[in-house]
Amino acid sequence: MALEKKRLVDIFGTERVYDDEKTLQEYAQDQSFSPKRKPDFVVFAEKVEEVQQVVRLANETLIPIIPYSSGLNFHGAALPDHGGIILNLSRMNKILQIDEENWFAVVEPGVTFEQLQGELMKRGFRVMIPFGVAPRRSALTSLLERDPVMAAPSFEYGNFLIMDTELVLANGEVFKTGIWCAGGKAGGPMGPVRNVLFRLWTGAQGTLGIMTKMGIQINPFIKERKVYFITFSELSEAIEPLKRIQRREIGMECFLLNRFNLAALLSEEWEIPKRFPVNPKPSEGFEHFKTALPSWVLTICINGAPRHPEEKIAYEEEALREVCHSLNVELKESIPQISGLNRILLNEILYPWGILKKFNYRGSVHYLTFKSSLQCIADMESIVKKVCDAGGYSASSIGAYVLPLERGRAVHCEFDIHCDLEDVKETQKVKDLWLKASEALINQGAYFDRPYGPWAEMIYQRAGTYTSKLKEIKAELDPQGILNPGKLCF
Repeated sequence: MALEKKRLVDIFGTERVYDDEKTLQEYAQDQSFSPKRKPDFVVFAEKVEEVQQVVRLANETLIPIIPYSSGLNFHGAALPDHGGIILNLSRMNKILQIDEENWFAVVEPGVTFEQLQGELMKRGFRVMIPFGVAPRRSALTSLLERDPVMAAPSFEYGNFLIMDTELVLANGEVFKTGIWCAGGKAGGPMGPVRNVLFRLWTGAQGTLGIMTKMGIQINPFIKERKVYFITFSELSEAIEPLKRIQRREIGMECFLLNRFNLAALLSEEWEIPKRFPVNPKPSEGFEHFKTALPSWVLTICINGAPRHPEEKIAYEEEALREVCHSLNVELKESIPQISGLNRILLNEILYPWGILKKFNYRGSVHYLTFKSSLQCIADMESIVKKVCDAGGYSASSIGAYVLPLERGRAVHCEFDIHCDLEDVKETQKVKDLWLKASEALINQGAYFDRPYGPWAEMIYQRAGTYTSKLKEIKAELDPQGILNPGKLCF
């Protein structure tokens, strides 16, 4: 059944329904390699009841509906593969609750990390934020899409930031998880302990429901913090130090950056983009740092405790120095080539979007993002470099970020390659390299836990039983197939 615009106007009013060519084109593409496709309508919801109404209308008319929060997913997850309605949730942007006693906040999908962190810092709290997200990225969507937060070395902080949740299912009904599902208030002393059902919707790209509220764990902000560095010539050299540091539970934030990414972060000529892709821009500072910096820099941030913070920093620093001494590696409190690196990274840990300056290099960034065992990260890097070298892409222009998970039991890896999307030939070359590298990494054992676009086919064809079960769940939750069709294996 064709959908008449009037029926959307009845729900949202004339000022929140768009079908003009300019608006539809804006939602037809992002910076990914995903094919362009215009939606039929774009609507802006301001309350949960409107989300329910438009979902029921989509069921009645069999028109696809694609949830959209900030538009800052770089992988095509919010593109309308089959047309339909873009349901923009950015105006649902209230921080509904901050519970300083039980350490959680309740947010709507339009609340950005910049907004949330700013409000929390005023109250002496912070939220753990993934490295390299845009400041206007939806906090709810980012955590729902499994963007790994920088404090992910710790099991406690890296895996249970999502607490109670509220969703609108494909039939238009509201569904709640955690304490909410029993009729209680969000959060509370139980925290996320018994709340695991929400994981069904993580990484689902809006194909199984539309999340309208999320309880997010927060923590007191401890002013006493100290940053240390270890430099390496090769990624393989970092494996043993990283393993020992993590097993002794030293530090909160701990991550590796290669010289390309660190140089981009330090460039003063480049600004953090507001929209993506961007117009490429040269930077003398970036080019200088890209040759002057060490190949890899490991950053370890030790945070003080709420009580006696200096004592905690002192005993963790002692343990860190013991590890470095036993391995004959130098622990540094600064890097000579970079003035004020401590200050820069202490700020970056709280507001970790400076790395987005790297988009200025060629305009778009195409991530190879996956999980791996710690022992295999050097092999994974070799695969990426080999594919790029064979395709004529310089290995010196590959950005890299490595984050240990659960105290080194696994690692999150990001390798990225760049291209100017206005250059058709270059774009095709980089797309081919990205696909070949993805396939080679998967064959080597890399785990792509967020299967966007072409990764979905690569992943699901290797997991027949899981794929069949996932399709059964989809058929139960969304029998009409209206929620973001074309994503995952649907």
